[in-house]
Amino acid sequence: MKRLIQLFFIALFTITFSTANAANYRIDDKALDHMFATAQSFSLTESFEASVPFMADLNNSAFVGEKDPLVALLLDIFVGGLGIHRLYLGTETLTWVGYILTCGGIFGIVPLVDLIVLAVNYDDISPYIDNPRFFMW
Repeated sequence: MKRLIQLFFIALFTITFSTANAANYRIDDKALDHMFATAQSFSLTESFEASVPFMADLNNSAFVGEKDPLVALLLDIFVGGLGIHRLYLGTETLTWVGYILTCGGIFGIVPLVDLIVLAVNYDDISPYIDNPRFFMW
């Protein structure tokens, strides 16, 4: 019975998508050129920061200044997979979103290296403050 149902769905899929004929599709080059000419630029970072109100406030002067390396280390130890330590250090919003989307910074490897880099350079972490790269080292 299961094979019969599978065969039915395969046949239905084949019939449905085999009737589409590529010769029926036409591209209007003038309309396409007009669409690109009238398109507005879009920045994913700006739209994300605009949709999350507290994100725009993170770049204010109240948050800028001396960053404590101990706080960065502790954040990296406890919530490093979420990239919160990079948010504390002033990195762009999409960097720590990248940490989340790559399952904790390439499965925890990037936060581990960040921890080592922050521990080795404990006296001067200024190269890592406001660092826009995904790999801060």
